[in-house]
Amino acid sequence: MNILLGITGSIASYKSFDVARLLIKNGHQVKVVLTQGSLEFIKPETFRYIGVEAVYLPQDDFRPNHLNLGSTVLHIELVKWADKLIIAPASANTLSRLATGITNDLLTSVFLAIGKKPVVLFPAMNTEMWNNPRIKEHVLKLSAMPHVGIINPTSGLLACGDVGAGKFPEVSSVVDLIETFTPNLKKNKKIIITAGATASPLDPVRYITNPSSGKMGLSVAKAFLSAGYEVLVLAGHQCTQEVENLEGHPHFNLLKTPTTALMKDAAVKFFPGSDLYISTGAIADIEFDPSEVKLKKETMGNSLPFKQAADILKEILHLKKHQKVISFAAETETTRDVFMEKMNRKPVDLMIGNKVSNGLIGSPQVEGFQRNEGEYFFVRMDSIEGPIKLSKAQLGEKLVTWYEGQKHD
Repeated sequence: MNILLGITGSIASYKSFDVARLLIKNGHQVKVVLTQGSLEFIKPETFRYIGVEAVYLPQDDFRPNHLNLGSTVLHIELVKWADKLIIAPASANTLSRLATGITNDLLTSVFLAIGKKPVVLFPAMNTEMWNNPRIKEHVLKLSAMPHVGIINPTSGLLACGDVGAGKFPEVSSVVDLIETFTPNLKKNKKIIITAGATASPLDPVRYITNPSSGKMGLSVAKAFLSAGYEVLVLAGHQCTQEVENLEGHPHFNLLKTPTTALMKDAAVKFFPGSDLYISTGAIADIEFDPSEVKLKKETMGNSLPFKQAADILKEILHLKKHQKVISFAAETETTRDVFMEKMNRKPVDLMIGNKVSNGLIGSPQVEGFQRNEGEYFFVRMDSIEGPIKLSKAQLGEKLVTWYEGQKHD
């Protein structure tokens, strides 16, 4: 993706170096446009050292040496090149200029000429400035533009020493939001994704779980958000904290459901209003009657009484009407018989199978869990395809393609 990164006169502008660096690391092409205010905090030359293709100063529109042969006006050429305009951080001054149509530098000229191409703004300023009625009015005016999206600042300790709203988000969150949020791309479909392992508590100290990290659920969530879907993630007890990077996304919701019972209650509650349910979560299938105090080993004996936990997928299939359902089958034996037995017992629209091992029994190598890639089987009632080696990001994209190719009742 060609990303035009605008940087303004907020003290948070120093974080833009890391934003640009991470975008480049993720394979994007980045050009930078600076405002006069940003030059009080950062040096343009630094961007060239981290791989940015070009850096432009506020008045470079009037310097023809920045134009290639056959080019005409710089801000128009930049608009033609960019797939997305990002302003991070966006100061109070820049927000006001954008909202009122003032074009007194290169960045504001680019914004005015951007047409319907997506623009994402990351405001950062003091809490009193962010809460000022004039800024609120300008934010509302900008938000009303279909191609413009605003990511609200977070709350915390600000550079001035105050505590409150106005803080620039963590860099990793900014990059995830840039990659997954396109303001004028929204599909009226709701996706539920279970992610990570649930835990079965034994007492206030101990619990049983598995090594699932939730990376698969996160990758699938990013793929569907990038395609314009509304996504709800039900996150288990062990789910990567990276999922919280998406919390500023206007089309994303996160609900933490650490136990199987809590995940079941949430899934059953929200499933009727959804269009697609994706069960990537490694859900604990046994549970205990937990003690309110720590169990002493002298009184525990040689066995622990347990019972079967709720079968969430089975309950979802019982409620299924117009929805599509995708399940994941993590198995130690990836044979046709194993997959088809599970498919016949819980018939879903698509099952993704893969081999797993926690690395504690037999081979010390962890398989399936906590990795960014794997070999996957695509199981349907009448066929099995695979194994296919894919990254989890690629698998997420394939699931979007599969869903968009389905006939919907």
